[in-house]
Amino acid sequence: METKLKEHLIQIAGRLTPESTLEDVYEQLSLLADIEISEQQEQKGQILTQSEVEKQSKEWVK
Repeated sequence: METKLKEHLIQIAGRLTPESTLEDVYEQLSLLADIEISEQQEQKGQILTQSEVEKQSKEWVK
């Protein structure tokens, strides 16, 4: 996990501009973390099909 954090920070640092803010860095780090989690879930088969999502969302909206 620590290695991934360093990789993400280096990746973000390469895209910083003089106008970048700390909030920009946090947003990018959060996005990269979310993508990583999603990829791990996909590898574990923890995904839903479109029809499963539609079915569940209808149940939530009742």
